[in-house]
Amino acid sequence: MSTSQEYKFNEQKPVDLVKAFYDQDIDHKALEKALVQKQNTAKSITNFSLDPYTGEFGPKQKKHLLNRILLGYSKRHYNDIIDYDLQNTIELIFEKEQLGEPINNYYLELSKEEYFRLYNNEDVDPLEPFINRPVKGADPQISDYKIRERLNALITWLGEKIYNQKTSIHWKLFIFLHNLVPGEFDSDVGHQANYLNIKLKFDSCFSSYKDFIYNITKDINMLRYLNLNLSRKETPDENYAREVQELFTVGKRPFSKFSEGDVREIAKSLVGWTYDWSDLWENNGIEQVKSFFDPSNHDTTDKQFSSFYSNKKILGKSGIDGEKELNEVIDMLFDTEESSIYIVRRLYQFFVYPILTEDIENEIIKPLAIIFKENNFSLIEPLKILLSSEHFYENVLINSMIKSPLEFNFGIIKQVDLLNGKISAWDGQQSYNPDSNPAYFGNFSDYNYVKYRFFTQFWGYYSAGQGFSILKPPSVSGWPPYYQDPIFDMFWLNSDTLQKRKKMLSAYGKYGFVFQLENGVYGRLYPDPMVFLSMFENPGNFELFIEELIEMYLNIEIEDSEKQKIRAAILSGASISHWEDEYQKYLNGQNYDSGVFEEGLREGVSTILELACYQLF
Repeated sequence: MSTSQEYKFNEQKPVDLVKAFYDQDIDHKALEKALVQKQNTAKSITNFSLDPYTGEFGPKQKKHLLNRILLGYSKRHYNDIIDYDLQNTIELIFEKEQLGEPINNYYLELSKEEYFRLYNNEDVDPLEPFINRPVKGADPQISDYKIRERLNALITWLGEKIYNQKTSIHWKLFIFLHNLVPGEFDSDVGHQANYLNIKLKFDSCFSSYKDFIYNITKDINMLRYLNLNLSRKETPDENYAREVQELFTVGKRPFSKFSEGDVREIAKSLVGWTYDWSDLWENNGIEQVKSFFDPSNHDTTDKQFSSFYSNKKILGKSGIDGEKELNEVIDMLFDTEESSIYIVRRLYQFFVYPILTEDIENEIIKPLAIIFKENNFSLIEPLKILLSSEHFYENVLINSMIKSPLEFNFGIIKQVDLLNGKISAWDGQQSYNPDSNPAYFGNFSDYNYVKYRFFTQFWGYYSAGQGFSILKPPSVSGWPPYYQDPIFDMFWLNSDTLQKRKKMLSAYGKYGFVFQLENGVYGRLYPDPMVFLSMFENPGNFELFIEELIEMYLNIEIEDSEKQKIRAAILSGASISHWEDEYQKYLNGQNYDSGVFEEGLREGVSTILELACYQLF
């Protein structure tokens, strides 16, 4: 089946969360009350110590930490640190992960023969990496395609990497960098340049942010995104020169006071960096595509900067020496005090809380900015201190932020371990068949291809529909919930995105992923109840199971009335003893009442996920 009717990540505009928020029917009194409450949360913080936290490090504190450093909390992450103290936990969560390469998981979508007909080039075998195999000889007239399958493979591979993330901050830091220094996943530069942009951000999470800005300036994806490749010495393009200051390093006023003249001078310093478009598509498939400096297109005059940069002058350089002006620009940006303060401020807003007070600025941000600079602009060194601090574990900060679509959606599918679930065929009405039935399923029992289809829809309809289109930020500023005062994370929720979150709960948290097959039958990837129940210590004892279930999903005490709703949903009218009997039958492989046990289990989980507090972390 073709994905022509499915979401294409590179063919739709990102959701305008700000417009959607203000276009809905707003209760302005309720909004004002919520905004005051957000401000009061920040004002109610009393502990501004960065000293190591020495209080209780139990389930509440551990889940708070994991919620903030993961893209989707699940119990398997908690189990990794269940016996750890804070120091050992910090060591674990700052372990690096391996990126690897995407593979051909689209082979049932596009065969090698079809690939050759489209692109005039041999494709890799199924499950083989393809990054170093560009579309050599592709017909430039088929611009509608532009290796769509490989771009989809990159996106679906990224989803699977995040799904299988270790108990590490690495992927959350990747999203932090991608939001702070966005780049658009662009078919014009091909899959290899897009992958290299992803890899640069991933590898830079544990290295120097200053080095990252140097490297991202030359990155092909960034050169294309902010037009630096189109800059000419006669008319230097100021787009990147402005954003590298305002958004990537020193920040906006009132904190930073760079001038329009500074924008023009940086633009002149950087003109000359470019790439060869034809090389992206026609190289021999082995050499890595690279940007380069063109000395003939460089402004060789001196560049004079304002008092904000201590009246620095960069002497104009000719020939290949012109590329050295980039180093001088980067040094100048990071020599400012504002650059360190700005980056640490963004780290705090991303990992701790978006509202900043004078006390937070003076007692938290500024001291960490010194640590940031003294450690060669390392992102992880100030984070290690912040996430270990007394300040971070203040009770008022727990469950104080709204989950993005990433934390929300991945938390749902990871908790039920959906990708290790079951596959069945469905006639669209009532008959299900196991994947062993070739008359119904055929190749669609292939888990690799099912995951390809799953993440195509997951990123598209669900995540993008909720306001987070992966690798396609709404603007060069990133996603408004991470920076736009005073609404911040409240932008994630509006009447439309809430409905899509509810559909996500129903689809993946309850029934599973359903997709259409060629013969009109549907395939379904759904959670395996036995896998899910294996996460609990006492699944056969109803009362203990309820307590474990609520604790698994929530990090907040709920009302007794809400607990009763969950109990009633799971029992579905049955008695406790009958439910426990049906569980034993299920456990022993005997015939059981699925309406009492399996359906009740799904209803109970769904009831928890629909609680307003589940939106918080």
